[in-house]
Amino acid sequence: MKKVYICSPYRAHSSAELDRNIEYAQEITRQVLKAGYAPITPHLYMTQCLNENDLEERSIGMAAGLQLLAGCDFVVIGDRYGISEGMDTEMRLAEELGIELVKADEVHGGEVNEGSR
Repeated sequence: MKKVYICSPYRAHSSAELDRNIEYAQEITRQVLKAGYAPITPHLYMTQCLNENDLEERSIGMAAGLQLLAGCDFVVIGDRYGISEGMDTEMRLAEELGIELVKADEVHGGEVNEGSR
């Protein structure tokens, strides 16, 4: 089973926006699971242990997430609500490592659409 890193926005300006971002990350994670891949969505669980608003703790979480990304087969980009600073960092690392970037809407029932990676 291929490991897939989920890249979508987390940080928000309001609690409603944060809820929306969390729901979106969950939606993509569910979609990737149903497509037959093993999703890694660190911003859904590391934020349960670390304070996203504390710069040191955010840095720790980002560093750990980037280590996880390095071991993935491809990265799914959830950009419905834009590209955040953290997403940009993740996407740049994936490109440096030669890991393919795939848009979330290209992942469907057991496969990634041909030509999307």
